[in-house]
Amino acid sequence: MYTVVLFLTRNHSLTSDQFRDHYEHKHIPLAYSLLAPYWPIEFKRRYLHRISRKGFGGPANPDRPPLMLRGEMNELDCDCIAEMIFESEARFQEFYKKIYAKENAAILAKDEERFLSPGKTRVIVIGETWTTDGNGVTTSEMGCVSKSERSDSSTSGSS
Repeated sequence: MYTVVLFLTRNHSLTSDQFRDHYEHKHIPLAYSLLAPYWPIEFKRRYLHRISRKGFGGPANPDRPPLMLRGEMNELDCDCIAEMIFESEARFQEFYKKIYAKENAAILAKDEERFLSPGKTRVIVIGETWTTDGNGVTTSEMGCVSKSERSDSSTSGSS
């Protein structure tokens, strides 16, 4: 699996509901219409819950900070955390090439101007993932692994 996480910040002229509505009902269908054959096997979107508290938010949300239970989120003031999971790095590369093909990139960028804050989107690749289940059992799953780091057993397709 190859996992990419996006941190999206809404255009400050939109409410959180307007941002979510546009992303879910306009942008995602538009992107899917252009990229369906390359679409990730899973694409989750999580919207941050916000509270009304004047003067405690970040630049994009000065009066609507995220509901923080611990710490601060000053450096990353986003509204949505999205996770895209691809079968492999090769499948992600196909998606990436198609999304940044000149015509697709122009169409998507024009739509992004309607709901995203310019220059605020962040995208990272996830490496190793650790999971602890309800029984306290912890397992590890390799995400992004370069070819030079793979053992013979991990390249044989038996994972």
